[in-house]
Amino acid sequence: MFFHIKKLSKNLSVDPKDYGPQLTETIKRKLTMEVENTCSEKHGFILKAFNIDIERLEGRINPTGMHPGGTAVFKVPYDAIVFKPFRGEVLNAIVKTSAQQGLFAFCGPLQQVFIAKTNLSNEDNKLLWNADASPPCWMSEDQRIIIRDGSQLRVRIIGIRMSSDLTTSAVGTILDDYLGPIDS
Repeated sequence: MFFHIKKLSKNLSVDPKDYGPQLTETIKRKLTMEVENTCSEKHGFILKAFNIDIERLEGRINPTGMHPGGTAVFKVPYDAIVFKPFRGEVLNAIVKTSAQQGLFAFCGPLQQVFIAKTNLSNEDNKLLWNADASPPCWMSEDQRIIIRDGSQLRVRIIGIRMSSDLTTSAVGTILDDYLGPIDS
């Protein structure tokens, strides 16, 4: 997996009840709650926020209008550890579900990596779906390679769809050199 440290910023709304001597701690806590363990199409999975710069904060009071007044907006700069998988990247994955059409695996925060049977089996590995096995699994003819729920795989990402919620999904393959089951 490829993790980056990115400099990001967020406009954070703070209610008047939170003004006072604990304002900086409130901003840190609120920022952490709003950005950690989220996903953005631009940056990928934001795993951890740190180095929150609260020394030079300048808040702007929102105009009241139809909403309750007094809410301030602070632009808060911070550093974040992000994970944005890209096409062609090789990741270690764990199989969640195996079926005749292929299998679903997860790689850290990327919870949906689908490997279709066309990207799973070829003439070299001769993997076949074995529904008679308990539990059903993908197995080579000589039974040297077995891929079932919980198996660890090395996967190449061939397509990815990033979304702003945590339903980011990818399509992978094990049909390349040094890809496939990982002996554990």
